[in-house]
Amino acid sequence: MDQAEIDNWKTIAESMEAKSDTESWFYCRARAIADGQPDPMPNMSELMGRSAS
Repeated sequence: MDQAEIDNWKTIAESMEAKSDTESWFYCRARAIADGQPDPMPNMSELMGRSAS
């Protein structure tokens, strides 16, 4: 993730905080990325579960 993306997540997190909208998964993701922590979003395979291929 480049600095522009990180800055965007920081803007999103701060905007959500200003609205007291801090109870969502989206906010938790934005705040973690803005704080320099790993992206807590599960990868696609975790979201999809095991495929029966």
